[in-house]
Amino acid sequence: MAKFIISISVCQKKFVLLQNLLATATSMNETSRMTPATRALLDRARRFCALSEQCETSVRQKLIAWGAAVAEVEPIINSLRADDYLNDSRYACAYAESKILQQHWGRQKVLYQLRLKHLSKEAIAASMKMVDDDTYYGILREEADKKLRTLGDEQGADYYRRLYSFLTSRGYTMSEINHVITNIPEQ
Repeated sequence: MAKFIISISVCQKKFVLLQNLLATATSMNETSRMTPATRALLDRARRFCALSEQCETSVRQKLIAWGAAVAEVEPIINSLRADDYLNDSRYACAYAESKILQQHWGRQKVLYQLRLKHLSKEAIAASMKMVDDDTYYGILREEADKKLRTLGDEQGADYYRRLYSFLTSRGYTMSEINHVITNIPEQ
């Protein structure tokens, strides 16, 4: 039984290696059929993707802004994917981690922005798991404390309405806000 499992995993590895080689060969074949202008756009797109993670939507928009014909865009995108310059799941994870940890966005706002970029549901779902809950709720707590300091000596319903409004605009859900608010001491 163990030999059978090992041989399956070896076959799977060989299959993945074969897929990668085929994708590289296809990419090289597409690149060799490109005009010099298209190759120049491909090189420019590679540099653009090498600077920071990009999604397919933003690269398409850039290519069109750079003057690429609609027929040139698809081969360039395919070549970037084959050479691993474009990877939507990697982009989604980097985007979510960056927005949550640095910009202090909530998961709902990040989710909405990733959907606007036409990423796959699997990539978006994986990206939402990038930041652990302790860190996430710590950031939410910091944002709530920061807003409470700006509210000053206000009390009552307006006090909580403004706090909830601020935090929901940052992309936090009501249940996440309630989880943190119940642990805030009375001012």
